[in-house]
Amino acid sequence: MRKTKSGFTIIELLIVIVVIGILAAITTVVYSGFQQRASNAQTASSLGAWIKGMKLYKAEIGHWPSGFGYVCLGEGYKYGVTGEDTSGTAQCRQSGASGFIEKTAFVTALKPYIGNNLPTPAFTTARSTDTEWRRGLSYYYGGGSGTSVYVDAAFSGILSACPSVDGITPNPGNWNGNTVCGYIIGATTDT
Repeated sequence: MRKTKSGFTIIELLIVIVVIGILAAITTVVYSGFQQRASNAQTASSLGAWIKGMKLYKAEIGHWPSGFGYVCLGEGYKYGVTGEDTSGTAQCRQSGASGFIEKTAFVTALKPYIGNNLPTPAFTTARSTDTEWRRGLSYYYGGGSGTSVYVDAAFSGILSACPSVDGITPNPGNWNGNTVCGYIIGATTDT
């Protein structure tokens, strides 16, 4: 009487493990790509809503929102350069010694033009150094040579082109694996 052995050989098991590993790697890359695109779409959508609201403000009031200093657009910003600190000042931008924060007065002035549900971007952080970084969206009146109205946006991943928002397509800047896009939405002299 002859006994038969059943089961898998080591080679068969190794092949199955390698195939499962390859499928897991592909799934992770695809999922990560979906997450990145969703994050960037959220930021671009939020940026478009804020720009539209500021243009409505300008049309009614006669000038861009000014007198607020540097402002974070949206709400819920986190602490520190990584956004993972548990305390400190919630910021969307750090430039040397200056930081941009959420400002209630700015939001109050813009709410009639953007609504009560504030458009909030994904909180991607693009970091050049620990004292030079961007997160989400930041607004500043009088940037550059003092005559421009800017919004900076931090997008996830290295983009070959910044998303076009309201007909504006700036050049991307690569900051430690993420992208910063600076949108000039108007001039301080616009009336």
